[in-house]
Amino acid sequence: MDQHYRQESRRSSISQRSRWWLTLLLVLTACNSQPDAPETEIRAFVAQAQAAAEERNARHLRALIAEDYVDAQGHDQKAIENLIRLHIFRNQSVHVLTRIHTIEFPEPERALVIVMAALAGRPVASADELAGVNANLYRFDLELIRRGQDDWQVRHAAWEPASLADFW
Repeated sequence: MDQHYRQESRRSSISQRSRWWLTLLLVLTACNSQPDAPETEIRAFVAQAQAAAEERNARHLRALIAEDYVDAQGHDQKAIENLIRLHIFRNQSVHVLTRIHTIEFPEPERALVIVMAALAGRPVASADELAGVNANLYRFDLELIRRGQDDWQVRHAAWEPASLADFW
């Protein structure tokens, strides 16, 4: 039993170090992104949102929502913040696998992004693992707006259930 605990502790320590390096990489990517690389900025935005969700960091997730957010269900920024808090409260462990389907720029300060997201209670490293995991699969259609030089926020979102096929 003691050996099993040490192995689990070692795995947990490795997982924490991996997350630390991932976070550092995301920060460096965000700091080094060029103003002329908006697609890179959007990919970093999605990665930051994924990391914040896995860390259950409601404050960071709230910062990604624009003050003028509105969606077809009538949610505003405050309603989305409440949904974020509720999701974090209900789930002690959140693991997210994302796939960016498309990124379009109808205007330089506006991006339309389709993201597939799998939300699971345990780590999922690839789409191949989704078949054997109990995960909620979603398609998010996002409208992002640029706030500042390389800060993006969600101004509008729509989501619906996705299927496994959407992740390939």
